[in-house]
Amino acid sequence: MKRKLSLLLALMMMVTLFAGCNKALQNPDENMNNNNDSKEQGQTSDGKDTNQYLNVYLSAEPSVLDVARFVGVVDRNMFFNVLEPLTRIENGEVVGAGAESWDISDDGLTYTFHLRENYWTDGQKVTAQDYLTALQRQCDPNNAFPHVSDYNTIENFVAISSGEADVSTLGASAPDENTLVLKLNAPNVALLSSTDFFPDRADIAEKYGDTLGTEASNMMCCGPYTLESWTHNSQLVLTKNDKYWDADSFDIQKVTMLIIPDSNAQMASLENGSLDYLGVSTPEYVEKFQARDDMDEMMLSSARTSMVIFNCEDSVFSNEKVRQAFSLALDRDALAEVITNGTATPAYSLVPPDCQVGNLNFRENVEEPLTALAKEVDDPKALLIEGMQELGLGDDPSKLTVKFAWGATTAQARTYSELYQQLWQEALGCTVELEFNDSATHQSNVNAGNFQMASMSWGANYEPQFQLSRWSTEVGGQSRWKNADYVSLVTEASQTEDEQKRLELYGQAEELLIREAAIAPIYFQASRRFYYTYVNGLNGNTFDTTSFKGVYTSGR
Repeated sequence: MKRKLSLLLALMMMVTLFAGCNKALQNPDENMNNNNDSKEQGQTSDGKDTNQYLNVYLSAEPSVLDVARFVGVVDRNMFFNVLEPLTRIENGEVVGAGAESWDISDDGLTYTFHLRENYWTDGQKVTAQDYLTALQRQCDPNNAFPHVSDYNTIENFVAISSGEADVSTLGASAPDENTLVLKLNAPNVALLSSTDFFPDRADIAEKYGDTLGTEASNMMCCGPYTLESWTHNSQLVLTKNDKYWDADSFDIQKVTMLIIPDSNAQMASLENGSLDYLGVSTPEYVEKFQARDDMDEMMLSSARTSMVIFNCEDSVFSNEKVRQAFSLALDRDALAEVITNGTATPAYSLVPPDCQVGNLNFRENVEEPLTALAKEVDDPKALLIEGMQELGLGDDPSKLTVKFAWGATTAQARTYSELYQQLWQEALGCTVELEFNDSATHQSNVNAGNFQMASMSWGANYEPQFQLSRWSTEVGGQSRWKNADYVSLVTEASQTEDEQKRLELYGQAEELLIREAAIAPIYFQASRRFYYTYVNGLNGNTFDTTSFKGVYTSGR
């Protein structure tokens, strides 16, 4: 079957490549003229270019650049450029950003942040009230903030977001303009490595209401860059923020972010110089870029897990055996090889190899749970039949039809989803229908529980807590999977200072999540990053959130 599959996948990839190339930017030279400064490049005494700019890509349009309503990773990454969080991660370590320093009480329940002097682009000082405003808007149930679980250890945050308490009871205060105090309901050893604290202006939020963060003109910035323009479904342009407290430490004056969902169009844009760097997996382009003298290459782990999530409240996928069957039926080696050209690592667990628990590497100490489950199940189809019988659906998988949702509409999305479809149908004998939506609609459907199976990926933070807590929310996370033991384990781990004990608790929680098949992990993402030789200072650290501050060009 694998030989047959490999031949089919090769043919499908060739078709996709040719189709995708036709979607490349139709006039790349014009695109370059629109996005780049045309001034002749000079150099400073230290060899850096005097005209510093970058051209990069976004795989999707940001949903909304409002810290209380944003949805996905594209939005979050934009915030690290245009806003200044209390802390950032640099070279894998938590460092001060908006906060110059902070104190933690002996019991671990009180964090006191001392803000540094920083300014919004209109000249108004960034104050502790701005960080407090963000938290108040994020827990406001009217905003339906989708990342409540990130803040669940802040006193009353969850109760307020569910309408059970008033915002005045929130465990956060600003005793003066330079001091922010957070009160936790329990210690959280991974708070600063797993939670982002961005500022928000109350007057700007009130002025724009539901249109806040939907246009470049409808928001205020205080980060390394300001959002100069946003041409929807085309590009965003960032310019250096001279009012930023650390503006003297970095060189890039302008960043043009081209919105290019199609991977082959991305490759063509790097090839013709419209992009300065890009993660590449397509074999033809890997070979082509490796042969170029004007490009360098680096391997880059994404610390991100691609997965299929199951709706545990669905009439079919409410059954654990059905979920397990669909998880075990997937050939992860084939999927990782074909979809990523072998750059990804097949995943039999949620937490990627990059994660640490203090000084202990998580994956080196915890076996991947799906490996053990696969040894116990000889035939996923037989397991599916057992689950169908328990549901009263009979014992004939050919009469079962389920739907798999994918968060993109490109040719590659259709091709790759068809690989999943083929694997399931051949291994299980059922019918799998495919559904395609743009990223924002897909996320909205998933968050609302409007799906049966869906493609998804979740990035990790330094501690496993960030990924594991996705499924410890009141609604059971995106999978609608409710397990009190799981919630208890994740909660206890977040409060445990002893590294070995914390690692064991995380491991037990992950095993529950994977064995009960709330999700089916597929592979850990990684890429070959190709970049032009004039680009310097690109950061390969998986968890860093330093924006473009360390990057510069020389000899463009």
